[in-house]
Amino acid sequence: MMESIYKAAEQRAPEEMCGFVLEENGIEKFIEVKNIAENKKLHFKIDPMTLVSYQLKSKIKYVVHSHYGLDCQPSNADKQQCKEIGIPYLIVSYPDKEYTILQP
Repeated sequence: MMESIYKAAEQRAPEEMCGFVLEENGIEKFIEVKNIAENKKLHFKIDPMTLVSYQLKSKIKYVVHSHYGLDCQPSNADKQQCKEIGIPYLIVSYPDKEYTILQP
């Protein structure tokens, strides 16, 4: 699964990629969703309706996004948003291919 996340980060670079790790019947899978942020090189934003639609049909295990050319440490905005939505963040760095998990 991490390879598909890094591949999505590579395809979106230098913009931030975003998506979800969903858990269905004990199986995890990554789904990329559209980044609707105005400045996609510095931020990510997921349409709230997209988030709700996935929450209604699956368990969202992680909200995923990439940091291009930076480390995978959470920004202050990441920490605040993760806490607000109550879902852990999986943050990946690209091209370094490292990750961190931020708990709400």
